[in-house]
Amino acid sequence: MNSQPTISQNNIDESALSVESVKKELYKRNHPSLMPIDIEAHAETVYQILKLKEKHNVVMLGHNYMEPLVFGLSTKSEQGDSLGLSMYAAKTDAPYILFNGVPFMAETAKILNPSKTVLAADKTAGCSLADNFGAEEVRKLKVLYPGVPVMIYINSYADAKAESDICCTSANAAQIAREMPGNEILFVPDIFFAENLEEELKGTKTVFYPGKGNQERGAVCEVHEKFLLSDLLAIRNSFDIPKGHPTRILYAHWECRPEVLQEADFYGSTSQIGQDIAKRVAENRLERAFVASECELTSNLAQEFPTVQFSTACSVRCSHMAKVTLDKVLNVLQALDKGDDLSPHEVTLMPEVIERARTPIERMLELSA
Repeated sequence: MNSQPTISQNNIDESALSVESVKKELYKRNHPSLMPIDIEAHAETVYQILKLKEKHNVVMLGHNYMEPLVFGLSTKSEQGDSLGLSMYAAKTDAPYILFNGVPFMAETAKILNPSKTVLAADKTAGCSLADNFGAEEVRKLKVLYPGVPVMIYINSYADAKAESDICCTSANAAQIAREMPGNEILFVPDIFFAENLEEELKGTKTVFYPGKGNQERGAVCEVHEKFLLSDLLAIRNSFDIPKGHPTRILYAHWECRPEVLQEADFYGSTSQIGQDIAKRVAENRLERAFVASECELTSNLAQEFPTVQFSTACSVRCSHMAKVTLDKVLNVLQALDKGDDLSPHEVTLMPEVIERARTPIERMLELSA
């Protein structure tokens, strides 16, 4: 998604990689959220990471919610949303995958690459969706809706995916739902996403989900649930982004409340939001934007599209994603370099879970190809 060169791409001759070359590139970026003190303080760590990444042929996948210095460790092809990173992970032939994201994402990479070593900078980083809805919750709903195909959001752990028929991400959920046979879907675990999908598919599919006509508990994203309709109305007023304005756009993520999506000028996944911004910028149709999502997404978009004035809500930060830091990434690579025990960092799954969870993920990738 990111059209700007990353540190580990061709701006710096990797054979001449140095702390000074890293500093030069970081200053050249003129990133709006990176102060000189940040660059001076972290250039050495960035240099050490890139050196070890190259030495050990490590694929370093970076989710769009990573803070800029961590996000920039990944090349353009290694950056993206859950769908893009899943597709990249399925194709890589590198022996090591270091996933700068949260564990359910690293699990997906492991499921698609069971013979490879998949590492995570912080295995304690969670997700309010995945942590609050597991395999047992899926099984309970399957009893209530026998025969209805289970469509599980990728923000879930492997054992829950193993109980499902097909996986989806925010980038392909609507497409996959439309292509599934029959006119009924059981969508888990995100309640807000399910309600938004139900509205999107109105008249074509019946969407069942936790809490709709049943007593089962679902989950919501703790970041996106913070955005209220009143917040968006205040943002429109404060940042002068009137509804329907041709060059001032309010974006929202699929995981937001339904009333928030209805107020937004455009809604979608992080990659879809980025693609819409890119299209508008290319056509000189975007001067100002607000993105109702994790604030580091806006930070990374601001670097990619410097001509756009982005307004931010930096209090809306995913505490789980924030656990992935430069120092933790370096610790993983240093352990690899020294031949230390990688178990504190390695993502492992039981073979039978990998086998069962692989099917819904591969079905998703086939429909998304």
